[in-house]
Amino acid sequence: MRLTFLLVILLFAVAWAQPDYRAETTRLMPELETLYKWFHSIPELSKQETETARRLAQELEAIGLEVHSGIGGTGIVAILKSGSGGPVVLYRADMDGLPITEATDLEYASRNEGVMHACGHDIHMTCAVGALSVMNQLKGRWNGTILFVGQPAEEVGAGARAMMADPKFAQILDSVGKPEMAFALHDFANVPAGAAVLTSGFVTANVDSVDITMFGRGGHGAAPETTIDPVVMGAEVVTALQTIVSRRLPPGTRAVVTVGKFAAGTKRNIIPPDARLELTVRSYEEETRQFVLEEIERIAKGVAEAHNAPQPPEIYHHGDNYTPAGYNDPKLAERLRPIFLKELGPENLRELPPSMVGEDFARYSREMKIPGVMFLLGAADPEAFERGEELPPLHSDKFAPDYSLTIKTGVNLVVASLLELMP
Repeated sequence: MRLTFLLVILLFAVAWAQPDYRAETTRLMPELETLYKWFHSIPELSKQETETARRLAQELEAIGLEVHSGIGGTGIVAILKSGSGGPVVLYRADMDGLPITEATDLEYASRNEGVMHACGHDIHMTCAVGALSVMNQLKGRWNGTILFVGQPAEEVGAGARAMMADPKFAQILDSVGKPEMAFALHDFANVPAGAAVLTSGFVTANVDSVDITMFGRGGHGAAPETTIDPVVMGAEVVTALQTIVSRRLPPGTRAVVTVGKFAAGTKRNIIPPDARLELTVRSYEEETRQFVLEEIERIAKGVAEAHNAPQPPEIYHHGDNYTPAGYNDPKLAERLRPIFLKELGPENLRELPPSMVGEDFARYSREMKIPGVMFLLGAADPEAFERGEELPPLHSDKFAPDYSLTIKTGVNLVVASLLELMP
C-alpha cells in the first residue's frame, strides 16, 4: 500500500514537472511577436526568399532541430524526433510574400518596396517556430518524427512541386521514413482571431491558368470590312466562356471561369492583328476540371472559325502553375475535431463552405498518397469583427491581422494536433 502511494505521488510529481504547452506558448509570445514583426517587415517574392529562409533556418537550429537548406530553391526541411517509433508527420509553412505595396502604416510595415506579406505567410512561419519550440520542450511526451517543410513559392503554385522534385528531399525521406500524414494551417481574414475553421473534404480548389490568343487581320478602324477583328472575337469568347458553368454543367456544380486580363491594340482607330485573354479556372472534381478546360478550347476555336480567322487561336495551359484541389481527409479531420473543440470551445470552431482559392499544400498528400489536413486560422480583430466592420481581406494592401492572438491560437492548435497525431 505504501509503495503504491509513493508511485502515485511520483507520477503526479513527474506530470507537474512537465511543462504545459499553453503555458510554454505564453512564455514564448514576446519572442514570437518580435519574430513576426521581422518576417513582416522583410517580405520577399516567390523563389527569392533568401533572407526569410536564412532567418527561419537560424530559428529552427536554435531550437535544436536538424535543418537542411536550399531544397527546391530556397526551401527548408527540419527534423524533430521524440521517443521511439511513432509516425512521421509532415508539417508545412510557406514563406513568400506578394507583389503588393503595403498601405497599413504599421511601424513594422514592409521595408521592401512593392512587396508585402499580405497573405499571412509571416504568421505561418511564426506559428511554426513557436509550435516546434514547444514540441521540443515536450520531448518524451510524444513519439514520432516531425518533418517540417518551410516552403517557398506558394503564391505562384511552384514551391511544393520544386521541393518534392529535389533529390535532397527524397534523401531526407529515405532517412526519416515516408510521412503518414500531412498537416498545415492558413490564416483567414473572414474569421476572428481566437477561432478556426476545420473542414472535412474539399477546402481549396484546383487552379488552372490558361492564355488564349485570338488572331485576326488588322487594319483601319474606319474600314472594318477589310479586317477580321480579334477584339470582337475576344469579346465573344469572354461572353461564351461564362456559359460553361451556367449552361454546360449541371446546376450546383462548383466551378469558376474568370477572364482577368483582355489586352489588344495600340490606338483607338487601329484594329489590331491579335487579342490576348488570360484566364483563371477553378474547380474541385477532376472530371469537372477536364471538362471545363476542354470547353474553353472548343469555344475559342469555334469563335475563330465562325469569324473566318486567318489561323486557329493559340491556347496555352500553364501546367507548371497548376495547383490541385485541397482535400481534407475526413477521418483525419474528424480525429482532430475534438482537439480543436477542447482548445477553442464550440463557439470558436467555425463551419464554412470550401473556398475557390488555390493552395499547393495539397501536392504533398496527393503525390505521397497520404491523408492531409489544412485548417484555417482566424486572424481578424475580434472586436472589429463583432461590430461588423468591413475588414481588409487576404491579398489586400491593408491586411493587418490581430497577430498576437492569431499566433498564440495557432501555436496551441498545432501543438495540440501534433500531440494527438504522435501520442
